[in-house]
Amino acid sequence: MFTKLTEQLTEQFTTAMKSFSDTAKVETAMKPLNSLVELNTKTIEKLVSQQTALMTSILNDSIAQTKALSSQTDFTAAVESQKSFNEALQAKVSASSKEAYDVVTKTSEEVSSLVKDSVKFDK
Repeated sequence: MFTKLTEQLTEQFTTAMKSFSDTAKVETAMKPLNSLVELNTKTIEKLVSQQTALMTSILNDSIAQTKALSSQTDFTAAVESQKSFNEALQAKVSASSKEAYDVVTKTSEEVSSLVKDSVKFDK
């Protein structure tokens, strides 16, 4: 019994190894995975780029606001300036969050489509 099982496993292993020697089959089998890796890489690059632009903008705006506040002599004007700065900052962060959400949503839809196209159910 053990010998027969070993023979069956050896035969299955040999068949599997032969299929890997067919590069076209391997490439076809790996195509969805490669597409997924490429999609994730592009998404990460977009998100990093967006966050870099946001942080650079916030830093530049903060420096400009600090300079503007340091030259203010009127307390009321300084408070209004800071209020305007905070509102603009909040709008900028909200817009960036929406952009990031849109990128992730689009990627999620593309991944779902990729999975649907790649997986075939036998009936």
